[in-house]
Amino acid sequence: MEKITNYLEMIQQIQDITPEKEAFCTTGKSLTYSQLYALAKEKQGMLKQEKKEFGEQNAKKQLRIIQTTCILDQLVEFLACQGTDWIPVILPADATVPVDEWTQKTWPENACMAVMTSGTSGKNKLLFRTFGSWYDYFPVQNEIFHINSESRLFMQGSLAFTGNLNLYMGQLAAGATILAQERFDPRLWIRNIKQWQANGIYLIPAKLRALYQALCHEKQAPLPEIRTILSGSQSLGKEEVAQLKQFFTEAEITLYYGASELSYVTYIRDTQMNDDKTRIGRPFPGIDVQLEDGRLMVNTKWGVIGTGKEASAGDYAHLDEEGYFCFDGRKDDICSINGQKISCIRVEQVILSLGIGAEAAVKPVERQGRQYLAAWIVPKEKERGKNLEKKTGEIRSQLKTILSQGEIPKFFFFEDTLPVNESGKVLKRLLE
Repeated sequence: MEKITNYLEMIQQIQDITPEKEAFCTTGKSLTYSQLYALAKEKQGMLKQEKKEFGEQNAKKQLRIIQTTCILDQLVEFLACQGTDWIPVILPADATVPVDEWTQKTWPENACMAVMTSGTSGKNKLLFRTFGSWYDYFPVQNEIFHINSESRLFMQGSLAFTGNLNLYMGQLAAGATILAQERFDPRLWIRNIKQWQANGIYLIPAKLRALYQALCHEKQAPLPEIRTILSGSQSLGKEEVAQLKQFFTEAEITLYYGASELSYVTYIRDTQMNDDKTRIGRPFPGIDVQLEDGRLMVNTKWGVIGTGKEASAGDYAHLDEEGYFCFDGRKDDICSINGQKISCIRVEQVILSLGIGAEAAVKPVERQGRQYLAAWIVPKEKERGKNLEKKTGEIRSQLKTILSQGEIPKFFFFEDTLPVNESGKVLKRLLE
């Protein structure tokens, strides 16, 4: 068997063996591996013709900006770029693209894809990956995530989110079936999961919480067919796992921590979770993780082009008494108020433990030349409509039993939603 060098060749290998196996299912459309490969090859022919029309002066590697909102179109064009001089980068439809700047640059010759990431800082940067930086690790991650040729994993959202794109490629490498929904509609997801015969789910925690609320509202009977639930990018704890298992009685729930620059770093199973929602587990096989002054330093072969022997996504953590890594946040999540070092992530988790909020974000704000801690809370459904501003005194009293005086926010704001990016991370810079 010839060595596979790109994702389209990967699809070709599967379709040569099982051409009629279902590869992709979404609302109103189902594609076999043979049909998906044919669509990508047809699109590739169009891209090569387009490149030819640009002329020989454009023979160098160039970015192929993909901004369609249709997931299938994103997937087909991404695959079509493989083995060509185009480097695909899938962007949110509303992303601002510096076309002139990008056109003038020279990109890595060994890159098969790029991702644009801003994290929570708002500064966009392009990261490039070789084919092997994901593909060679698929056997390991698929074993941990229980993905194989029989998997039918339900997923929601754009491939501009790197977590979605990675798991799409990982499933296709295993000959699995992707179940994709574009719309954010948890009641629709329940129907999809049942009608499409899903046996697994991948959703970030905020979407899992929305799914749980819909399951409760619909009085849904248990769904023992779901054997695995994967999640990442946000915190998940023991209480939420127990809620999900009311409906997904046979599912093993796995939460991962990773970064676009590094890929997967740590993971934790539901049986290892506790009341500390910052717990993110232990390293993936072959990944060495160390702490340097509280900063997560990762030694990995699976990072983006240019990743050194030891790399960091700028995140901080600590080890708990059982040897599990616990997430303390990014550098911006560690602040100093009146000389006291404070972890905003810890304060957020304590606020959520009070049972009032479904989501919370904490950060320092400046008022009249002084720094204060402020909290933004999205109330749980049962609390919505109440005048929660009148309960801030009660909230402070409860926080005093757990936090030091300096960790208690001075300001509380109650919101319907928090601003988030494609991966579900809260954009704290937009909170004022």
